[in-house]
Amino acid sequence: MKYVILCATAIFFAICAILNAIILIRYSKLLSKYHELLKYLKSLSYCISSARWGNLQIKAGKGPSILTEDISKSLNSLLESILDRDKMIQEYVQKEKEVNDIKEDFIAMLTHDLKVPIIAQDNTLDLLLESKFGELSNEQKNAIKNIKISNSDLRHLVESLLDSHKFEKKGFTPKIQENINLREFTDDIIAQANSIASLHNKIIRLYDHLEPGYAISTDVFLLRRVIQNLILNAITYGINSDYIDITIENNDIQYIIRVRDYGLGISKENMDKIFNKYYSAAELYSKASMGLGLYLSNKIINTLGGRICAASEENKGAEFSIIMPSNVKQEFI
Repeated sequence: MKYVILCATAIFFAICAILNAIILIRYSKLLSKYHELLKYLKSLSYCISSARWGNLQIKAGKGPSILTEDISKSLNSLLESILDRDKMIQEYVQKEKEVNDIKEDFIAMLTHDLKVPIIAQDNTLDLLLESKFGELSNEQKNAIKNIKISNSDLRHLVESLLDSHKFEKKGFTPKIQENINLREFTDDIIAQANSIASLHNKIIRLYDHLEPGYAISTDVFLLRRVIQNLILNAITYGINSDYIDITIENNDIQYIIRVRDYGLGISKENMDKIFNKYYSAAELYSKASMGLGLYLSNKIINTLGGRICAASEENKGAEFSIIMPSNVKQEFI
C-alpha cells in the first residue's frame, strides 16, 4: 500500500514538473514574442514620427506576426503614395514656377520697351506746349495738357509694373548715401512733381519742422521713388482741393515725411487693404491703376528699415506718413 502511495506521489510530482516545464517554455516564448512585439511597436512609432516631420524614407518592418506584417504593408503603401503625390506636386510647382518666370520676364521686357515711346511722346507734348511747332490756341493747349495727364498716368503704371517685377525677382538692395540734407532732398522732389501737379491745378505746400540742416543716410533713389509715388497718389485722388501738403519733421529717434491730400479719403473697410498687392481704389475715381504703388512703397520703406502709416477720414482726405529711424548716421550742419 505504501508503495502504491509513493508511486502515485512520484507520478504526481513528475506531472507537475512536466506542466511547470511546459508553462515555463510557453511563458518564455510569450515573453520573447512580447519583446518582439514591443520592439516592432517602437519601430512603428519611429516610422510614424519620422513621417510626421517630413521624412517619408523610413519604412516599417514586417513585425512578429501576420497581423503586424499586414499593418506594415499598409503603412508602407501609404508612405509610398504620399511620396508619389509629393513628387507630382513638386513637378507641378516647378512647371508653374517656370511658366510664371516666363510670364514675368515677358512683362518686364514689355514694360521696359513701353517706357521708350511714352517718354518720347511726353517730350513731343512738351515741345507742342512750348509752341516749338507754332502757336496753339487755348483749347489746343488744354487738350494737350489732358493728354499729358493720361500719359503721366500711363508712365506711372508702367514703372510700377516694372519695379514690381524687379522686387519679386531680386528684391531691393539699398545703396546707402550719407549726409543727405532732408530739406534740400524734399525740395528737389517737389520741384519735379510741380510739373505734374500744375497739370491737375494742384499746389504742393511744404511745412518744414526739421532741426536746421538735418541730414540723413538713405538710398536716395528708393526713398525718392516712394515720396514721388505718394505725391502722385495725392494728385490723383485729392480731387476736392487745390492743395497737397508735405510735412517733414524729426525727433531724437526718427524722422517723418507726411504727404496729405484733401480728397474723398479711404473708407474704414479698405484701410487694411491699401498696401496689398493689386489692390486699388482707382475705380472709385475712374482712374487706371494696378494697385502696385503703395504695395511697392511699403516694401521699399520696410527694406530701408522704416514703415508707412496711413490715416484717413472719408470726404476729408488721407495722410501717409513715412517713418524712418534715426539710428543711421546723421549729421547736423
